Amino acid sequence: MTSNVIHKRSTNKMSDQITDERAPLVQNEEKHGVSSRCNRWMLLSLSETLQVVPPFFLAGLGTLAAGLLLDEVQHWEVFKTISELFVLVPALLGLKGNLAMTLASRLSTETHRGIEDHVGVVAGYLALDQAQALIVGLLASVIAMITGLAGGTTLPNMLVLFATGLITASLVSVLLGGMMCLIVLGSAHYRFNPDNIATPIAASLGDSITLGILSIVGSLIFHISENHIKIALCSSAIGFFILIIPPLLLYSWRNRYARPAVLQGWIPILMAMLISSGVGIIMGRVAESYQSVVAFLPIINGIGGNLAAIQASRLSTSYNLHGRTDLSEYKTSLFLLLLTIPGHGVFLGVKSLVDPTNMGAPFYVAFFGSALIQVSVLLGMSYILVSLSPYLRNMDPDLYSIPLLTALGDFLGTALLALSTVILDGAGLFTPGD
Repeated sequence: MTSNVIHKRSTNKMSDQITDERAPLVQNEEKHGVSSRCNRWMLLSLSETLQVVPPFFLAGLGTLAAGLLLDEVQHWEVFKTISELFVLVPALLGLKGNLAMTLASRLSTETHRGIEDHVGVVAGYLALDQAQALIVGLLASVIAMITGLAGGTTLPNMLVLFATGLITASLVSVLLGGMMCLIVLGSAHYRFNPDNIATPIAASLGDSITLGILSIVGSLIFHISENHIKIALCSSAIGFFILIIPPLLLYSWRNRYARPAVLQGWIPILMAMLISSGVGIIMGRVAESYQSVVAFLPIINGIGGNLAAIQASRLSTSYNLHGRTDLSEYKTSLFLLLLTIPGHGVFLGVKSLVDPTNMGAPFYVAFFGSALIQVSVLLGMSYILVSLSPYLRNMDPDLYSIPLLTALGDFLGTALLALSTVILDGAGLFTPGD
């Protein structure tokens, strides 16, 4: 089997072949809009703009829904009793970046190459996606448990924490992974660039679906009245999910498409999980002191991660096809940065209609400032991370760029907004919305 790395290195002959494979996408853009080469004043062609903007706003509505949902469930008994669940929230929400968006990016690259064995590609990547989701859920639960031990959490609550993390990770992997396969293959069939569509849709569905499953599963298990039944059920679920990890990894290893990801994909996912768990600890502190701010965290984190994921997916595809980072993508970066303020403005406007919480003008100024800093850093980091591939033994940027960017986006958004809130509160400018 030709290795994934050798397959991606460009030669003149391969470059011509790749150009032919991408021709349908290029022809589609020329058919639906004026080419960007002819309109140098345009940041993106009309066709690409129409592909990027609607999914972005759809993704924003998803993060808005997740923010409103988190604002509600933080008052549920299970979250008040097992506060360590807040540590799980960013790590499991990060599955969309660690796994769903990465899966979408890998599949997008495969479609650009013209791979026709769709069943083999999908089966291999979905099996690996499920195994990685379970491992991330397991490790995130361990970190949450360590945090809980310091607070004297009971054994039943520990098992609820573990079982909730694993069940949520598994269900999210199945739902989002299946959706990503359908979206990428459908986009390629209709000659749209899946890099522009798949990752923001994964983001739009990922946050709200993950948080909803986490809250419902945790609450259902927590409210089982008999402790011995609760312990037996949680232990069985934990044992089952741990036992199916090795067969999933073995199948992925035997799949020629997924094997490179089995070898290369672990370090960035584990690093992203550790960063997200740290974000969860910060989020828990924010929930204790500034409950009204919690609803804004998924919004700033999700939208920033979405914008960076679009850029990283495009850069990764360009690198995999041509062996270099396309510096002309700076126009896309500028376009995405310009979307930050109006995008957040629309989503915060919708939030004020659904949840008319008065946070005060200083808070919103701090929110927009934090968002601009966050997105600027993430877009710059997307170039740096993809360009590092030759120095990382030619590791596929599809495997590491999006997980690290979304985790970094969560950290920056949470830290900047929390710091801004503390400063405003100290200056007497923070208006609690409770």
